[in-house]
Amino acid sequence: IDEIDNSEDSLIVFKIGGIKFKAYLGSLNDTFAGSWGGESDQGRADQRYLYESFERIIATDFIVPVLSKDDYDTVWGNLQKLAQKTYPVYGSNGFHGQTVKVTIGDMFKNKDMIITDLGYDWDNETPWEITKGKQAPSYTNVSISFTVLGSKPTSTSTVYQNV
Repeated sequence: IDEIDNSEDSLIVFKIGGIKFKAYLGSLNDTFAGSWGGESDQGRADQRYLYESFERIIATDFIVPVLSKDDYDTVWGNLQKLAQKTYPVYGSNGFHGQTVKVTIGDMFKNKDMIITDLGYDWDNETPWEITKGKQAPSYTNVSISFTVLGSKPTSTSTVYQNV
């Protein structure tokens, strides 16, 4: 474990919106969902179906550890920045959401996505830093879901980059 924790060469690249994480991936799920709408047709008892839309959802969970006192500010700063990626951006014409570029190893490289769900969890077995002013859990369980933004996916589009 010490060799893995201290060597960047033994880790995959894992970035969300420019925020680089040293994390332990728990799961990685990829869902492809075509939407079909049924309509009654004259002279037919069964409906006919029209393809209406497509959506691709990536979901993952991972653990972000604070491995040393030197990591504390970086880890908690990155968790704060990630949560802020879900906030609206206000301007003179109202507000809008944020897109993020996601890199997970060589499967997804700078892929445009939107964060649709983000959660932090600390179970009762998580150790805490007890220094005054920095009292917080040492391990954060993160679950996150993305909607992949694509450029007109077709039946011949590349699903996973460089794999």
